[in-house]
Amino acid sequence: MKMLSLKAAALALSAALPAGAAPQLALAHNGVAHNGVAHNDKAHHASKAHQDQHVTVNVTSSGYSPSAISVKAGQEVHMTFVSKGSGCANGVRIPSLGKSIDLKQGQKKEIVFTPRKGQTIAFACKMHMFKGKVVAK
Repeated sequence: MKMLSLKAAALALSAALPAGAAPQLALAHNGVAHNGVAHNDKAHHASKAHQDQHVTVNVTSSGYSPSAISVKAGQEVHMTFVSKGSGCANGVRIPSLGKSIDLKQGQKKEIVFTPRKGQTIAFACKMHMFKGKVVAK
């Protein structure tokens, strides 16, 4: 099979089209076209980053704020816990994700996950005195 440069392929395609018709090329990313749409790496990754969801949960001596969080299902969630004090709430447990976070006062820690539609992800302190949840819609 003869390999053509991109320029040569475009010229060959243009010559084969009727006058005034625009060529439509779908270029592959790492050998795979994404959703049948051509894209360049920078644009693709920028759009992916745009879809990511970022949530900050403040951890205080009186619990989590916000304690109820709604996110879009199927999109990556970056959830950052920020300690604003000391106490039981600094030990965050997220059983459904198999995650445990232990914070020191002033410390931040991030977890990343992709929730399924209808999934509720509960989190709580070690003693289950303070609770919160993430609901994927």
